[in-house]
Amino acid sequence: MTELFYFDDYVKELEEIVNTDSGSADLEGCLQMTEHFQNRFCQEGFQTTSNREEGKNPYVEARYFGREGKDIDVLLMGHMDTVFPKGTASQRPFRIEGDRAFGPGVADMKSGALLALYLALAVEKAELPLNLCVALNSDEESGSADSSAWLKGLGSQSVYCFNLEPGRSTGAFVKQRKGVFEYKVSFKGKAAHAGVAPEKGASAVVEMAGWIDELTKLSDMQAGTTLNPGVVRGGTVSNVVAEEAEMLIDLRYANESERIRVEQRFDEMAANPRIQGVKCTWQRGEGFPPMNPNERTESLMELFRRKAAELGQETPEFVSTGGGSDANSLAEFPLSIMDACGPVGGNYHSDAEYMEVPSVEKRFSLLFEVIKEIARGE
Repeated sequence: MTELFYFDDYVKELEEIVNTDSGSADLEGCLQMTEHFQNRFCQEGFQTTSNREEGKNPYVEARYFGREGKDIDVLLMGHMDTVFPKGTASQRPFRIEGDRAFGPGVADMKSGALLALYLALAVEKAELPLNLCVALNSDEESGSADSSAWLKGLGSQSVYCFNLEPGRSTGAFVKQRKGVFEYKVSFKGKAAHAGVAPEKGASAVVEMAGWIDELTKLSDMQAGTTLNPGVVRGGTVSNVVAEEAEMLIDLRYANESERIRVEQRFDEMAANPRIQGVKCTWQRGEGFPPMNPNERTESLMELFRRKAAELGQETPEFVSTGGGSDANSLAEFPLSIMDACGPVGGNYHSDAEYMEVPSVEKRFSLLFEVIKEIARGE
């Protein structure tokens, strides 16, 4: 395996990209990252394309064709952006202390994006008989608005997808992610003096309070459905019946039937306000559908377990999580997805973010063996 993975080169390159600011809003930094990866792929003879439309987050796609046809046997997916503002890299640059590497985005997910590159290079060097695609965007942390359609296009052509988001701190992979959507509910009532003529008013805030109470009944922990009114605002001053109010609701759910159930109840509540004279409207915002395993995913997990045993690694764990990723956006297609395939890390989106250095080679070895088995027609 050592002849296919050059650890020292990997660490040196990781230091370079971690020390390059690339927050989602930093288009210049995101373009630097895109150019870095595209140049690396081009140097190795991959067929590469990129999107560099002005004012939008760039992305890069690299293809290896080991057999006839254009379909993608294995899609390696990741993101090059971070949540950190410009200047963070110079304030706390890449460093290694003991078995841990630190720096902005070192785990989430520059180490994973780089691992996708090194896996692709190994596939090419081994001349594996499969078609592989690496897809790296730079707007995942802000919702992937500029890259979602592109990723879905690739997902529709793929059989397997490995998302190189960081492995859980326990080393676990993610087999299932909940769907997540944000909803905005607006309430329009009628203002009146709260002391002189309250009966002439219709309180948008009181109507909103009724909705908040109803949300607790809509949540179903057993079904994996939770609703959180995370932002609420309304009214102007205490002695005026509130004319307007608004709230933002976070929905997490495991099955599409639950989203439909919740939205049907929203329609019912909007059509039948508790406070006469208040008008309610709602709209669904950005989000992802749930990512659920299919029959091929179960076989894939068994393949991971078998290859880990052959390598002398601990038995992999596969967990479910309430958080979303770009993998969710591919869930509408029949491909099998394994998430959190990148190096293990923790404390994401904080100054204490870290990546477990020994996990890099372990992840590379396991993923490469799995990909080899897929190439054999597993």
